[in-house]
Amino acid sequence: MITIKKALTKIFVISLVFVIPVGAKAQLSISLPLSHLKVTSPFGWRTHPVTGKYDFHNGVDFAARSDPVFNVLDGWVKEIGKHKLLGKYIRIAHGEVETIYGHLSHILVSPRDTIIAGQPIAITGSTGRVTGEHLHFSVKFNGKFLDPLKFLHRLREQSDQSLNIE
Repeated sequence: MITIKKALTKIFVISLVFVIPVGAKAQLSISLPLSHLKVTSPFGWRTHPVTGKYDFHNGVDFAARSDPVFNVLDGWVKEIGKHKLLGKYIRIAHGEVETIYGHLSHILVSPRDTIIAGQPIAITGSTGRVTGEHLHFSVKFNGKFLDPLKFLHRLREQSDQSLNIE
């Protein structure tokens, strides 16, 4: 079992932030939500692993084990909380985009905190309705859920760097 101390040590060792040029004068910093992304349940319609019912998955699940979770884009913490399905979660606002991180074991930020891309915000866990530890990651644009993998790939296309996604 990985301890919180070991997970926090990973935070300082892993550096995933890279810069995307978006114009002559502006740059956009971005990061992956985990150091390594292995998809365990994609965005879209699926048979729910707990209920067995066919339903829509509004995010993507990534394999994780007491791993540090990183903020994807510069923004501010809109909300943290605990939900019966999502468990411990964080909602971060990035202008018209919102990212949601769920099933966390420890939250490292507070509401209204201004945070930067790549900043550690949590440790993965298995809170809420889950079959095991993982990170649930959702992206909303103007209130509508987007496929997080397509969102991350679009960021990658702009950055001309590869993503570590299985």
